[in-house]
Amino acid sequence: MASPSNHPLAPRHTAPGRLEGLKDVRRQTAHQMVREQLRLAILRGVLAPGTPLILSELSEQLGTSRTPIREAIRDLSTEGLVDFDAYRSPVVHQGTVEEAREIYELRLALEPLAVTSAMPRLTPADLDRAGELHERMLAVDDIGQWVELNRQFHAVFMDAAPSTWLRNMIGMLRDAAAVPVAQSIWAYRDRMLTGNDEHARILAAFRAGDADLAARKTNEHLRSTLAIVEDYYAGKLTR
Repeated sequence: MASPSNHPLAPRHTAPGRLEGLKDVRRQTAHQMVREQLRLAILRGVLAPGTPLILSELSEQLGTSRTPIREAIRDLSTEGLVDFDAYRSPVVHQGTVEEAREIYELRLALEPLAVTSAMPRLTPADLDRAGELHERMLAVDDIGQWVELNRQFHAVFMDAAPSTWLRNMIGMLRDAAAVPVAQSIWAYRDRMLTGNDEHARILAAFRAGDADLAARKTNEHLRSTLAIVEDYYAGKLTR
């Protein structure tokens, strides 16, 4: 199932382990730009799981001071992308199959509840936003960008749920799922294509106002991702 390195959806990397410098800080703060650069590098696999994040090295590569890097690392630790404590250098989070299963089992339990309550609250603008994100996913060939668009796509529907507790719990799980989603694509490049097809069916169900169908298609999508991640950890797929 693994795709060749010249697959049309293969990511465009800089040199292994190197990050692109910051070129334009006019529209974002250095902190925001560093956070996005690090997030994309992690999701692309440029910063592999277990990689220590050394402030001096990142400062040199990104061409900025250590302060915004430190702030960005703290942000990414809350998303589950970085393991951070006061006694050692932060490292890129190393996921496990057990962790992925727990994340997805919780999503499978909670997201049908959110679909049912969110459906009547979705506006035409929400559906247009989801459609726009889907179109962007169809066009993008970068793993990190696709994973971020995927997160935003699902958030459109889940964030319409009226329960603050439910929204917050699903949001935390959705952030934590970024690593397994990226791993599924590292293992099986065509996952972006099949994911786009599954997103189209989810979007169609929401546009039709069919909560049962939307919940079913969402669950099928989540189970499909988890199955690929499990194969990745079992060594059945190669990066």
